[in-house]
Amino acid sequence: MATSPIPDGSVTTSTIANEAVTSSKLDPETNGYVNIRSFGAKGNGVVDDTIAIQNAINAGNSGGKVVVFPPGVYKVSSGHMRNSSNLEWWCIRIPSEANLHFEPGAKLVLDSNPPSDTRVLVIFNASNIIISGSIEIDGSASTVKSAVNDQLHGLFISSSQNVWIESVYSHDCYGDNIFVGGTEEVPSVNIQIGYARCETAGRKNFVIHYVDQLHVNSAVLNNSRGGAPNFTGSDSLHLEPDEFKGTRSFYQRFDSVTTTGCGNSLSTGITDELARLWTLDIGSLDMRVGGTDNPALLSYGVTLKINHLSIKSMDHKASYGLQTIYSQFIDIGSARIHGIGGPAIYAAFSSGCKPRLHIGSLEVYSSSSPLASGVRIDGGDLYIGTLDAQDLNGNALQLFTTENDTMVTIDNMIVRNSGSNQVVLLSSYGANKPFVHLNNVAVFDTRTTKVKRILEFETLVAMQGTTLGTLYNPYSITEWFSTYGNFKRALRLTGGTLLPAVFIVEGSPEGILFAPIGSLAMRLDGTGQSTLYVKESGTGTIGWKAK
Repeated sequence: MATSPIPDGSVTTSTIANEAVTSSKLDPETNGYVNIRSFGAKGNGVVDDTIAIQNAINAGNSGGKVVVFPPGVYKVSSGHMRNSSNLEWWCIRIPSEANLHFEPGAKLVLDSNPPSDTRVLVIFNASNIIISGSIEIDGSASTVKSAVNDQLHGLFISSSQNVWIESVYSHDCYGDNIFVGGTEEVPSVNIQIGYARCETAGRKNFVIHYVDQLHVNSAVLNNSRGGAPNFTGSDSLHLEPDEFKGTRSFYQRFDSVTTTGCGNSLSTGITDELARLWTLDIGSLDMRVGGTDNPALLSYGVTLKINHLSIKSMDHKASYGLQTIYSQFIDIGSARIHGIGGPAIYAAFSSGCKPRLHIGSLEVYSSSSPLASGVRIDGGDLYIGTLDAQDLNGNALQLFTTENDTMVTIDNMIVRNSGSNQVVLLSSYGANKPFVHLNNVAVFDTRTTKVKRILEFETLVAMQGTTLGTLYNPYSITEWFSTYGNFKRALRLTGGTLLPAVFIVEGSPEGILFAPIGSLAMRLDGTGQSTLYVKESGTGTIGWKAK
C-alpha cells in the first residue's frame, strides 16, 4: 500500500505522535523505501508476519527500493517457504540485489516448536545484498520439542556473494546462531559483517563453512548457556568445512573476537596440503572458558594467524589451553594463557602430520590444578621468542620426540616458582633425535620447597639433540640431571653437526661423544690435564685429546 509523498518540512518527528507514520516508514515513489507495515506486517509478536515480510522484500527488490523494518517484534514461521531441492525450511529469504534496513527495536522471532532444519533469515545462492541497521533474531530454542534439530539456524548464508551486513544479534537458536558457508565448488565469497553478537546456541554461535573472503570487524560470542538439549554450555566459534578436498584456497578475517563458553574448534583436514590452503586470520581472540574438561581451543589442518590470543579458564577444568594435532601452521604474535588444568599448549604429531607453531611471546600463569604446566610438544616444531611461566605445578616445557625432524627453539625462557621435579623435561621415542635450543634461560624460585632441577633428560638421544645458551640460576638449583643415571651426560652449548661444537661433559668424551674435529669438551669432574678436551682427529666418538 503506497502513501502520497510528504512535502519537505511539512512534518517532523517532534510533531508526530507515537505509532504515527514517519517519513522513514512510508513508501512514496520519491524516497525509495518500502515499509513492511505497508504490506500487512503487524510487528506485535502475535500475528505471523512471514508472508507480509516476504512480499515486502520481493516488492522492494523488484522496484529497487530499500525495505524498512520499523521497530517491532515480527513473528515468522517456516510453513510458507521451503528450499525445493531438499528438506530445509526457510522463514524469510533475501534475493539478489536486495537492500534491507532494520531500525532500532526491530526483531525477528521464530514461531514456537519449528520443524527440523528451519532457518530464520536465509541468503542462499544470492549476490549483491545490503543489510543496514541492526538485525535481531530470536530462535525460540526453549520451545523446540524435537531432540534432533541441530540444523535450526538464525542467520544462514550459503553459496552467496557480495553480502554486507552492518550488525546482527542472533540468539537462542537450537542449531547455529550464524552460519556462513556453501560448498567447496560453490562457496560464499566476499561476506562482510560489521558487528556480530551471538548468545545461547543449541549447537554453535558462529560457524565458518565454505566461505572465502569473510571479514567480520567484531564478534562477541557467548555460549555459556548453550548446547542442546541441556543448555549447560557449548563452543562458540567453529570452523568446519565438510570433507575439504583442497580444490581451492579459502581466507577468513576477524578483527576482534570475544568468546565465552566451553571453547572453540577450528579444523579443515589433517594434511599439510589442506592446511596451507585454508587461512583463518584473527586480530584479537579473547576467550573465557568453563564448564568442560575439553581443550579451550582445538585447531588442526589450517593456517591460523592470531595477533593476540588470550585464554582464561574460569574453573581450571580445561585440559589444554591450545591443542593442535595433525598438520597445522600457527603464527601467534603474543599469547596469554591462564588457569588451565593441564598444559597451556599441547602439540602432537599424528597420522604422519605434525603441527608447526611460531609464537612471539607467551605468558603462562597458574591454576589450582596439580597438572597445570606450560608447553608440551609430542612431535612438532615450536619457536617462542619469550616464554614467561609463573606459578605452574608442572613443567614449563616438556618435549617428547616422536619424529627425527622435531625442532624446538626458545630464545628467552623466564620461569618463576614453577615445577616440582624439573623446569624442562626432554625425552625421545626410540632413535628419534630432536633439535632443541634454549638460548637464554632464567629460573627464579622463592618457594620453601623449590623445583629439584632445571633440565632433566629421560633419554641419551634427547640430551644429544639439545643445545643450551646462557643459564641464569641465582638460587643454585641443580642445573641438569639424567633420569635413569645410566648414560654419560654431555650437553651441547653451541655448534653444529659438521661445524665444531662446544660441550659440557661428565667423564671423558673419548668413545662417548660424537663431534667434528675442532670441537671442545669441558669436563665437570676433570682433574689436572683432563678438564679440557679437543677433538683433534678421527670420526665419530674417537680422537679426543685432554689438555
